[in-house]
Amino acid sequence: MDFTPKIFVGSSSEGKPVADKIVAAMADIAEADIWSTIFEFNVSNYDNLQSQIPFYDYAVLVGTADDVTISRSKSFDTARDNVIFEFGLFAGGLGREKVLYVVEEGVKIPSDLSGITLPFIPKQTDPKFEDGLNDVICKIKKYIADREKTFHLSFLPSSIMAHGYFKNFVEQAVSELLRCKNDRRPVTFNDKDEVLIKDFTFSILIPTDLTEDMYNKISAKRLRQGWKKVKIKAIGIRDFDFSVDVDKASDGTLHLVDVPITLNSLNTAIELYSGKRHIGQTFKEATMERREIRNFYRTLQYLIKKSSITRDIVNIDLVEI
Repeated sequence: MDFTPKIFVGSSSEGKPVADKIVAAMADIAEADIWSTIFEFNVSNYDNLQSQIPFYDYAVLVGTADDVTISRSKSFDTARDNVIFEFGLFAGGLGREKVLYVVEEGVKIPSDLSGITLPFIPKQTDPKFEDGLNDVICKIKKYIADREKTFHLSFLPSSIMAHGYFKNFVEQAVSELLRCKNDRRPVTFNDKDEVLIKDFTFSILIPTDLTEDMYNKISAKRLRQGWKKVKIKAIGIRDFDFSVDVDKASDGTLHLVDVPITLNSLNTAIELYSGKRHIGQTFKEATMERREIRNFYRTLQYLIKKSSITRDIVNIDLVEI
């Protein structure tokens, strides 16, 4: 699955040549779309823009000197009003740290943005324009590369769901398995037999699509690959249910597997947001699904590697189920 971030690049018609150069320069780190390619038929511009927010990880808005505004008896070069509106729209949806406002020198900045460090480019008539634009593009790419190492709440709940799944199940379950191993406390195998754990590995299988109920995906794995149930009687608050891939178990080492049931809620969130009233999946829905799977996967992967409890024990696989 492609984990390349997606970037929306917006501008006025006059500023589109600048936006096109930004789109082309992003090709090696991201999939960037220019504003002129995203509008659908039979939908207002506002609804078109609002519906785009969940499909993108970042947005870059280009404010060029397109208009002259008289404010308090003084005239100023200003960006087109729709560019400023789109900056606010995407900043509200993606978070201000995910949206950049690139401004041509001499353009009046809205007072509400005072104090924010903005990337400025030279006037397009300036001989140093190309060099200045390339410098800003390099800084934007570095900014995005740095942000890709961190995790933020997104428009849909994938990141926080991954955090909840890790804290409430994965980390707690691995801790209990380690206690069972060290205390020689048996686990219940296949609802009847008790076995001692000599060692174990734990694989989390994340489906490459969310279109079917996760319970069905687990049932399919159990039926087709002979997965068996394992129950751990916990000393703490709750017991834990797992599946064991018998084919990969050897010499007392259990290969535990889990498909996150919580992904059902993520699929529901996507359908509710898109207002789905049809059978099948549109390109937009598939794009949103890939983005949310990506966010869930990356957040979970980071948490697993960060935790001294789960590191070197738990791994994640993207699989077709």
